[in-house]
Amino acid sequence: MRLTFLFITLLLTISAHAKDAATTPPANIEIKSLPSKHLQGEKLKGLGDLKGKVVLIDFWASWCEPCKEALPIYNNLYKKYKDQGLVIIGINEDNDEKDRDTFLKTTPLDFPMYQDEKSQWVSQFKIQALPTLFVFDKNLKPISMYRGFSPEKATSLEKQIKDLLSKK
Repeated sequence: MRLTFLFITLLLTISAHAKDAATTPPANIEIKSLPSKHLQGEKLKGLGDLKGKVVLIDFWASWCEPCKEALPIYNNLYKKYKDQGLVIIGINEDNDEKDRDTFLKTTPLDFPMYQDEKSQWVSQFKIQALPTLFVFDKNLKPISMYRGFSPEKATSLEKQIKDLLSKK
């Protein structure tokens, strides 16, 4: 089953890499809790830490090349906008802790990073490909979803972050 998921992820990532526009996430996506296994970065205490913030949730794995390209860019966005109310949460989907930990040691990231134990978040958020990034407004309403990664997506994402942060 895991091999099938990886194959489908690879195919969807390749096709998603060609598209630069954000899509509308499923309407029933919501942040119900935080993952239990904190890996690095700031540790969020609970959902209260997200209230009134623009929240990005990024699903990634160390074997995913577009994920590895995206994470440093997301880290730069986090450092640039966190004092204005941006929260980014990384959700790792690696099965191999050694690969994950090696990647995290060589790629320092400041935003909160969690492990998706038992793939609960993948199921809850209906993830079909990695990377997948969700954008939530200050009311924690899902606004957009990005599959795959490209520099054009980063530009579009930053504009969206600025727009959401400027709203009350």
